[in-house]
Amino acid sequence: MKSGLSKTAKVMCAALAALCAFLLAAGLSVILWVFPFEPAAAYAIGLVAGTLLSAAKVVLMERSLNRAADIGEFTGARNYGLAQVMLRNMLTLGFFLLVFFFRPIFGLFGAIAGVLSLQPAALITGYLLRKDSTQV
Repeated sequence: MKSGLSKTAKVMCAALAALCAFLLAAGLSVILWVFPFEPAAAYAIGLVAGTLLSAAKVVLMERSLNRAADIGEFTGARNYGLAQVMLRNMLTLGFFLLVFFFRPIFGLFGAIAGVLSLQPAALITGYLLRKDSTQV
């Protein structure tokens, strides 16, 4: 098993960081000048926490895929993969419970934006990696 992250995971984490910066700037500009739906600091903390959760899910997903490939047998690898998916989903549920109970600290909209930024980051990563493979 490799100790470092693959190129795909590194690009995905970089895309998450870029999306976090964009969403922070866009969200704060909306909060400060258009519609103050939650405190600016809470939005920023929620966004950063949600983005960190998304990055952790990328790392956990890569490690579980590598380990499932090392297991070899179909049933054992499938059960391990399902257990890891449940773990990642429970991690997300625990995060949103934490956001709900500590509402003054974590902004709900920022946390949702940070967690949902995983999907656009995957699309950006696919585009960037496809672009790199066609230039070779």
